[in-house]
Amino acid sequence: MKKGFYSIGTIIILLLAAIIFVFVPAMAGVEGKAGQLPDYGSYNGKPIRYEENSPFYNAAIRCMEQYEQQGYNFSDPTFASFLYTQAFEQAFTNVVGGYALTYFSESTGYKVPETAIDRRIRQQEQFLDISGEFSPAVYEALSETDKRNLRKSIAEELTQMRSYEDIFGSLNEVGNRPLYGLKASTSEIDFINKMSDKLYALDAAAFDMSNYPDSEKVAFGNAHKDLFVKYNLKVISCDTEAKAKEVLKRIKNSEITFEDAIPEYSTKHYGDPETGLLSANFRYQLDNAFTKPEDIEKVTSLATSDMSEILETASAWCIFKATDAPVQPDFTDSFIVSNVYDYLKTRKKSVIENYFENQAKDFVAKANADGFETACNTFPVKTNSYPAFALNYNNTSLIGHNPLSDDQLLSSAVTTDDLYKTAFKLKKGEVSSPVVLSGSNIVVVFRCSDIVTAEKTSADRDACANTINVSSKSSINSTILASDKIKDNSAEFMKVFLGKRS
Repeated sequence: MKKGFYSIGTIIILLLAAIIFVFVPAMAGVEGKAGQLPDYGSYNGKPIRYEENSPFYNAAIRCMEQYEQQGYNFSDPTFASFLYTQAFEQAFTNVVGGYALTYFSESTGYKVPETAIDRRIRQQEQFLDISGEFSPAVYEALSETDKRNLRKSIAEELTQMRSYEDIFGSLNEVGNRPLYGLKASTSEIDFINKMSDKLYALDAAAFDMSNYPDSEKVAFGNAHKDLFVKYNLKVISCDTEAKAKEVLKRIKNSEITFEDAIPEYSTKHYGDPETGLLSANFRYQLDNAFTKPEDIEKVTSLATSDMSEILETASAWCIFKATDAPVQPDFTDSFIVSNVYDYLKTRKKSVIENYFENQAKDFVAKANADGFETACNTFPVKTNSYPAFALNYNNTSLIGHNPLSDDQLLSSAVTTDDLYKTAFKLKKGEVSSPVVLSGSNIVVVFRCSDIVTAEKTSADRDACANTINVSSKSSINSTILASDKIKDNSAEFMKVFLGKRS
């Protein structure tokens, strides 16, 4: 399986993709032939069906061809479902895009002139002679049916392109701008171009919070021992209170033992399916199970062999039985220490963050006193340097490249406000206060190594205009696919399609 497989969201419908409907025979030999399948969806009530020679069928076959040419194997059972799903999604996007643009044009009463169809036919490579001139003889050699199909396909393409160019702009450009249609204003270009005038070069020192020391885990555990007491319990869980009452009554009447009631009655919430032994049996885990805090005490205070009353938990009505005395935590046991760490990561991450933030504050003090490099050599940090770049939230192409997005250390933080608010207010040579990036699991300190004022040329301005133009065109997907005229039945279609292949 190759890496870098692209998804539906990366495909821009320039509706030159309408060319997939033009007179080209469908590929043979691809798995997944058309048959009795539900509609994949519809546009404005027009069904989108996977049947021989339909636009959706031809589009899907083209997509499958492209993927196979890239080395993807639709016969591989490990990836077949994923590959077919991607191919059909891309085909649906292209077909819906074509239908939408056709609808826009036809709703205005637009009809493609026959002369425009003739002109496009004369441009088709298949009808050119060796000198590059249109050959009437080659065209006339087509059957009447093929001629009709060709003219119909070209008419559909030109209808779609009429709407595309009217709404989104001409494909013909002058100076990186559409000849007509959607354009960026001079003020917009100047404003966006100015956003990358001031560039900051940064050095970063990051504390990896996954390196939280065992000594801190043990210290927290000792300070909160009650959370890590292990309770030896069995549980019978029922979906209704009435069923739980029936079970409890039978146990009290000696009609059935607690242990025998587990496989017969328990819905297996919380406990082992056969033995009923409680699996999440630390006190902090029990805290999550109960809706009433007082019920936790009723369970944790049970003496060995004692049975609780019926208690309501988050998932069921339960009866608990103590099988042994509670076990106090031993923080020399690596398993217990691991549980303390799991608790901190999932419920008290601020404790971990505070520890590393305090370390980072010590780092800043050292850097201000003895230099950034000395502090990096003194503390256990990962370091990196980034060339001068503009403040570019989420690495948008409109403002130039954001090198943080290439760095494994900080790539997940390119949409973190605090990072930019801290780094881009620094003066040259200044060291920042610590920034806690919880999602990246690091605490980072920046130093501004340089501030550069970019010198802009007319070429930079043209490049900015071109980027705006490309960004405008990339909005076509979201514009068309957000239409309430689109009905998506892909889940049902794929269920039947993949079922036929299995």
